[in-house]
Amino acid sequence: MKKRYIFLIVLSVISTLSAIWFVQRVIYDTPTLPVSTVHSSQLEMIAEHHYALGNSWLKQNKYGNWESYIEGSAYDRGRTIGILHQQLIQDQEKVFVDEIDRNVSSWFLRKMLILGISWFNRDLDQYIPEEYRQEIYGISEFFSDEYDYIGPKFNRIINYHAAHDIGHAVQNMHLVGCTSVGIWNFNDSTELMMSGRNFDFYFGDEFAKNKIVLLCNPSEGYKYLSVTWGGFCGIVSGMNEHGLSITLNSAISEIPTKSGTPVSIIARDILQYAATIDEAKTIANRYDSFVSELFTISSLKDKQMAVIEKSPTNTGVFYPSEDTLIVTNHYQSKELKDIPLNQEHMINSESVDRYTRTKELTAQLPKCNTEGIAGILRNQAGIKDKDLGIGNPKAINQLLAHHAVLFDNVKKRVWVSNYPFQENVFDTYDLNDFDQWPGTKNDITIDSLSIAADPFYFSEGYQTFKVFKQLKAKIIRQTAKEQPMDSTLIQTFLETNPAYYETHRLVGNYYASLGQNEKAIAAYREGLTKNIAYKEDETFMKEQIKTLTP
Repeated sequence: MKKRYIFLIVLSVISTLSAIWFVQRVIYDTPTLPVSTVHSSQLEMIAEHHYALGNSWLKQNKYGNWESYIEGSAYDRGRTIGILHQQLIQDQEKVFVDEIDRNVSSWFLRKMLILGISWFNRDLDQYIPEEYRQEIYGISEFFSDEYDYIGPKFNRIINYHAAHDIGHAVQNMHLVGCTSVGIWNFNDSTELMMSGRNFDFYFGDEFAKNKIVLLCNPSEGYKYLSVTWGGFCGIVSGMNEHGLSITLNSAISEIPTKSGTPVSIIARDILQYAATIDEAKTIANRYDSFVSELFTISSLKDKQMAVIEKSPTNTGVFYPSEDTLIVTNHYQSKELKDIPLNQEHMINSESVDRYTRTKELTAQLPKCNTEGIAGILRNQAGIKDKDLGIGNPKAINQLLAHHAVLFDNVKKRVWVSNYPFQENVFDTYDLNDFDQWPGTKNDITIDSLSIAADPFYFSEGYQTFKVFKQLKAKIIRQTAKEQPMDSTLIQTFLETNPAYYETHRLVGNYYASLGQNEKAIAAYREGLTKNIAYKEDETFMKEQIKTLTP
């Protein structure tokens, strides 16, 4: 036994050293870089949390979101972002790495993860256009030295742009489950095109705290607004000066076998260079992605909304037959809706339930306005107002969104939620004011058009939800350690969210880890009476009952 233990230690050390050796040698080529006129010495502090560099700037608004205006050529933009956003970039990388460390607690497995991703993405940079590589490289120059053990700075930031895709590919992690809704009407008396979406990419609460509303004025292409975070150049939610907006929703994917262009980079290219749906389709077709994605497009010039549905092997376009578009996480185009993988996903996941609930709420809207769409994005109930428990993935609002955003394409206005989730105030930005923003020292939000915080945010229910989250994390930790905790905390946990099946599933797991089979079986049976989001969770609880029953 001792020899075997020593052998495993030696094997771990050799494997880790091999991983480090490999990672250090998978070094992406430096893109061709022009001479930059942007330098750190040009940085000015205007006020607390307000910085300027030439016409570009960064400041934090009164509700917590960061706002930033960036202009120039690709490499200059990257260096400008790197200098202005440096603290946000370094803080975001720390949050990202810390979250991985929490989820992959084994030091050895983390090293193997680095090795695996490095091998899989060994030529990832070659799938990204030169313009964006220049911008990304400029940002990478201001990354922290602290994480150089993971890989070179340029390698790290390139791979971080694929994190969204990896979250899609590993569907069992349930990292992504976004909902989008759009309504339009153009006739002799009306010009209306409004949409909203929840970006339910969850990588821990800290990851969502420092959102950036980025106002980008590139030297080539169109001006645009996007909702992003430190060090991220891709697009997940944004609108450009022509009234074309784009959001990303994941679609079911096979485990990828080769690298490809991150979907956020494809969306970036569309937002910066497309003014119509046809132009967006042309851009999307240039790329090979390594996961499936739904690119939801609203186009003022076309007076139309559509979804470009892209898989690694096929592309379809879905145009709704009516003036309402709802997108969750399944295909709707004739090219892809009937493929077995999509049909299986629709049966086994929560996607169809969220679609049905969104359709139900949209039909009930007395008037299409920002408050009405925000109300849909904030809704926590199931179909026909069924109580799902708080945080159920079948709900449109699962209380985990990185951000929520609303677009008025006709008026070219954008509403962005402040932390947390979609519960706080939505700030309003008017893209018609873009030319006034270079070098500005004034507030750029329109307070009179802001959307008030959700009443739930100030309720006892929200405080109870925070207790639920804290106890959930504790129960998961104690279950992993197979260690008991105060029984009163288990009871409190059950009382904080009794309608949610996950509450009972986790209690069942906890008791099973301690060998208290009767209590575990009772918890699983209670969980099976609730509204379950994923077929695999239902199957798991049934199998646990069989296994634990004497």
